[in-house]
Amino acid sequence: MRKNRRLRLTAAAITSIAVIGAVTGGTAASAAPRTPGAVEGTEYVQIMSASTTGGPASAIARGVFTAAGEAHVGSGRVGTLVFPGGTITLSHRAGHQAAQVDPQTCLTVIGQSGTYQIVGGTGSYAGISGHGTYQLSLEFISAQSHGQCTSGRPPVAQQELLRLSGPVRL
Repeated sequence: MRKNRRLRLTAAAITSIAVIGAVTGGTAASAAPRTPGAVEGTEYVQIMSASTTGGPASAIARGVFTAAGEAHVGSGRVGTLVFPGGTITLSHRAGHQAAQVDPQTCLTVIGQSGTYQIVGGTGSYAGISGHGTYQLSLEFISAQSHGQCTSGRPPVAQQELLRLSGPVRL
């Protein structure tokens, strides 16, 4: 029963952590009319974090535009990428998830795929639209209490890699 509870807590944490990528997502791109001079193509975003206490993750985008910045956790299924030229807001929907928990070492390995949709932009990214898929890879070692893995404290160590890709119009 403890193991099942731990797996449920881990799955809930994963959904929250996936939002750190802030870029996971939703549905198809909006059907806004084509803007003269708009650029279209595939955008790739990679988000990395090793923080065990939250906060922004590092983000790099390349494709239609290239920028470095931060990914911020939003509430629910929404997150924001903050780049020097403006922000991009995304929503996400989790798809397939697989988790492995080693109760001896407290190591948890999680893989998750899903979809995202760009729902807004500011500054240089005003009017941006797009959607795509993401892949999340997360590994963490839970803290221990009385010889048992616990989710009541931040993990001892964590590494997260979130990769997004899909068509974008800017």
